[in-house]
Amino acid sequence: MSTRHQCIVAVLFAAIALTLICLPSRASAEPESPVKTIHVDDPAITFSPGNWTGDSGRGGAIYRQTWYPGAYFRLEWTTTGKPNRVRIKLDPSVYGGVVKQTPRITYVVDGRSRVDVPCDGDIDVTEVSPYREHKLAVYFQTSLQSERWGTTNSGGHNVVRVTGVELDADAATVPQIQPLKWILEVGDSITEGSGTTGNLDAYSYFVGQAFRSLGYEYCVSACGWSGWLQYGDRPKDVPPYYFVSGSSNGEHGLYDAVQSRWDKIDGNDHSLLDITGHISGYGGKGQEPSLILINYGTNDAFYQSNLSDLQASITQALEALRIAAPNAKLVLMIPFEQFSAPTIKKAFAAYQTRHSTDHATYLIDLGPEAESALRGEGYYGGVHPNMRGHAVFAARILAAMAAKGILRPGD
Repeated sequence: MSTRHQCIVAVLFAAIALTLICLPSRASAEPESPVKTIHVDDPAITFSPGNWTGDSGRGGAIYRQTWYPGAYFRLEWTTTGKPNRVRIKLDPSVYGGVVKQTPRITYVVDGRSRVDVPCDGDIDVTEVSPYREHKLAVYFQTSLQSERWGTTNSGGHNVVRVTGVELDADAATVPQIQPLKWILEVGDSITEGSGTTGNLDAYSYFVGQAFRSLGYEYCVSACGWSGWLQYGDRPKDVPPYYFVSGSSNGEHGLYDAVQSRWDKIDGNDHSLLDITGHISGYGGKGQEPSLILINYGTNDAFYQSNLSDLQASITQALEALRIAAPNAKLVLMIPFEQFSAPTIKKAFAAYQTRHSTDHATYLIDLGPEAESALRGEGYYGGVHPNMRGHAVFAARILAAMAAKGILRPGD
């Protein structure tokens, strides 16, 4: 090739290269649609009561976080065109290199669900419908039962921390009315949903959803390994529910406020009570629950809690709850496998004797049939019920509530 031809080829290659450099990239030619962030203090977001804390006590504008599987938040909005962006904004820095496996969430958007989503960063929601009106519900599904409670001036690590939801810029959110009615479901790993694919298979979820259909919000406050007198999580991070020691024949005894969690949300000094000493859904006054359902006693039997202290704990806890929620219906359950049943019944009877005018405190016992079902060949799952067991027991709990006049539409 002559020198002249080499020069022509070189010029052509240079021209092609310059043209390629100057062409806009696909990303710059098709920029992302403009978006906006719905922050956690926006009135369009409804958080489950009694579950969440924030960057300023139980509120704030930066984040909300929870360690309770079963906790949830909801958001509704409308769009003028085809939806392009729904992104759940999470802050994974809270894990601090301590958490071995990040918690999982389930989300339901426009009736379509996605389960077992890891919370290790922002989550793009891809199942949005093409319609104008949209609903998103996000549930804390499951987590390892450790590093959740936290300590004074330090929140837990194994938590879900939400900073907002990103939507299309033209999305119009639908403000929600803060709920006036809610129920509190308290319990151990069975209430938390251990042994299933996550809390959304637990009786607490089914019962909560039944109350949601009646206009209530609900709070699942449950912790594996825990009991009236037993520490929860491992290695024993979460205090017992209502710790009493030194009793005699189920009477008297010393209550230990530090070793009790009934009035706390976490170990970082976040109280479940308002300034008047009443249980509060979101920290303000006048936000007491309408009903409190407690399923404890299994771990107290497993780990052989002192029976006198156990009876005193239950009786005194009912008294404390009555003061903290004066108008609530208090519902004490016998565990499905009948663990601690005699002691629970004694404690309930003692409470009734002391407070004969309290006609809003109840005992629910699904009886020997529930115990035998769990002890069968796996049809209901064993100590930790399977999903079928949870669904059946939820139906029977609701039926028992209806029979006792606890659950009445319109209340």
